[in-house]
Amino acid sequence: MTSQPQPSSNDIAVKICGIATPADFDACRNAGAAFIGMVFFPRSPRHLSIEAAASLAAHAETSAEGPARVALTVDMDDAGLDQIVAAARPHFIQLHGSETPDRASAIRDRFGLPLIRAIRVAAAADLEACKDWEGIADWLLFDAKGDPGGLPGGTGHAFDWSLLADYAGTTQWMLAGGLSVDNVHRAMTVTGARALDVSSGVESAPGKKDATRIQAFVQQARLG
Repeated sequence: MTSQPQPSSNDIAVKICGIATPADFDACRNAGAAFIGMVFFPRSPRHLSIEAAASLAAHAETSAEGPARVALTVDMDDAGLDQIVAAARPHFIQLHGSETPDRASAIRDRFGLPLIRAIRVAAAADLEACKDWEGIADWLLFDAKGDPGGLPGGTGHAFDWSLLADYAGTTQWMLAGGLSVDNVHRAMTVTGARALDVSSGVESAPGKKDATRIQAFVQQARLG
């Protein structure tokens, strides 16, 4: 499977993570999101069953155009990934756990899919890991570092965006963590981000996406 066309360097790319229903997908497509995230992590309120993922993929494939599907996984073994790729037919695999670059390379070789690697940030030193992912990850996703043992993402927590002000890595990247329509302009101004990942910031309740908030977020992101 090959990836869908990616946004040009002049576009603002928005990823709506943690969608659960065909209606969520339609809201993301209608708003102009570039990516949607399908979460496969049982402790998350956004976790999808294999059956739900297959239904979402089938619905998405009825559209001639639409957001690229991203399968978010956390330290998953090959058997689990086989199931997810077969059901969700993703365009990207997102690694949001403790996967090593060697493990990521093996996943990429096994499935032939581009990778998004989450880098959890609390201090400048956390960005040092980025160099280990050059040539392996197609995207880096900078997210807030949560509490040990907590959820790996989608918590609504932000990190100090000024840590990215002078970031000069070679891999394209997305900003995540606590984004909403109220702060996305400031986040983009501080970091220079051209790609954004939002989850809880476009929800009416944990795991419940809100079409109006999705539309508003994408519009605000495009305004910069």
